[in-house]
Amino acid sequence: MMRVMVVHLHAVSARLHFWVQDAEQGTSACLPRPLSPLSILHTDYQPQMPVPLAVQLLEPAAQRLGLKAEQLSVASPLLGWVEEPRQWTPVALLRIAGDDLPALPAGRFITLMELLQVPVTERLLMRQAYEALLGD
Repeated sequence: MMRVMVVHLHAVSARLHFWVQDAEQGTSACLPRPLSPLSILHTDYQPQMPVPLAVQLLEPAAQRLGLKAEQLSVASPLLGWVEEPRQWTPVALLRIAGDDLPALPAGRFITLMELLQVPVTERLLMRQAYEALLGD
């Protein structure tokens, strides 16, 4: 099953915020559920199966976040592959449209300065997201 991360990038200031949710097992930036604590990011993995389309997750992600589907777009169809126990999981990046950071009841936003709140694998995915949106 594909996971997605959700970001808001202000068009003028380029201030980047990552959406996170607090769960029993800790803070996570992945939907629909957190990655396994034993997960490892791979950017060079070549799957033997077709890659799911991130666009299929726009509506479910929007519903979970309390947004309209048209408020989300696919910013990166594949940030990388995460190796979890007994499975490989692709991770895509969704972007919230608009200049104003929305108040979302299902979670909260953090900046790059607050990344230590999330697991290492998700931090590495956030780095991939930053590079996908703003370059090196």
